[in-house]
Amino acid sequence: MKKVLCPRCDNYLTFDETKYQGVGVMHFICQYCGRRFGVRIGSKEADAEKLKTSDGEVCGSITILENQFGYKQDFPLYLGDNIIGRRSKGTVVQAPIISGDMSMDRQHCVINVKRNKQGKLVYTLRDFPSVTGTFLFNKLVGKGERVTLSDTPIISIGATTFMVHMESEDEEENF
Repeated sequence: MKKVLCPRCDNYLTFDETKYQGVGVMHFICQYCGRRFGVRIGSKEADAEKLKTSDGEVCGSITILENQFGYKQDFPLYLGDNIIGRRSKGTVVQAPIISGDMSMDRQHCVINVKRNKQGKLVYTLRDFPSVTGTFLFNKLVGKGERVTLSDTPIISIGATTFMVHMESEDEEENF
């Protein structure tokens, strides 16, 4: 089952994507507000292209472990700043977490991914700044502080907890 977001009322509509083959436009009528809208349905190759940014390199991901909706959310991480926060219309973030948790800011924290002089990926975490703070392994990240991430970190922002999956060169060499 796939979920489609109504552009007017922000409610989700579900449909069975296996019944619709190929690339095309599907038209929906929102059962909550009555809005009619169309959504382009593409192939898996098109979905993979959405994961790429201008530099094109996906450098790990984050997985939402706990939030009030309880369904799994995954977001890719790219080279540079990855802003993480609560999804809201008009706010641009790289990881828009779907949540009604008002203790999570729309732009809550930033995970920066860059390569060091040896070419290895380095992940750092900082608060955006947010009202409620950002916690790494239940320890508050100070205002203006940058923390280097390692060992599959667990981060809490508001009432939401997520895990960072970091790419390592060791994993790439094993394949």
